[in-house]
Amino acid sequence: MAAQVVKAVAVPLLMVSLAAPAAFAANDQGATSMANAKITTGGASTLQSGRTIAITRGVNLDGSSFEGQNLKGVAFQQSIVRNANFKNANLYGASFFDATCDGSDFENADMTLANVEMAQFNRSNLKNTIMKDMYVGGSTLFEGVKSIENSDWSDTFLRKDQQKYLCAHPTAMGTNTVTGVDTRESLMCID
Repeated sequence: MAAQVVKAVAVPLLMVSLAAPAAFAANDQGATSMANAKITTGGASTLQSGRTIAITRGVNLDGSSFEGQNLKGVAFQQSIVRNANFKNANLYGASFFDATCDGSDFENADMTLANVEMAQFNRSNLKNTIMKDMYVGGSTLFEGVKSIENSDWSDTFLRKDQQKYLCAHPTAMGTNTVTGVDTRESLMCID
């Protein structure tokens, strides 16, 4: 009788506070709180200038759910976060540097001051997302994005071809429900 071998697969998890506030307060600690920054496997956290920054460099977070979580300042750099759920998440100052975010749902998320340099958002839902003052590098790709309806891109400087693509997107319309800013106006679309 042959012995059966069972392999346990460790899935990297980002442990964050389970309480999802209705609105994110300005003094939310995000990744600066150890309770919000604990990464159990495949990542690290570092203390720099008295603040903790959670880093998930190179971690596969496919299909993970971060819905309603306070992920302020968390770095998902060079991670694979395809088909992840970031609905209603606070991603203020988060880093998606060189991350693959294909098919992820960012609906109603706040990505103000996020770093999305070299990231790709194919099939991602950015509906009603606050994308103000984001750092967008030369090779960031929004082509193939699912929806940008009601999103606010104020003071986010896009490459001309990406701006043209987003302005021509069939969902480039509406007004962000939080900021009150028109999507096409925030993208500086020429109508």
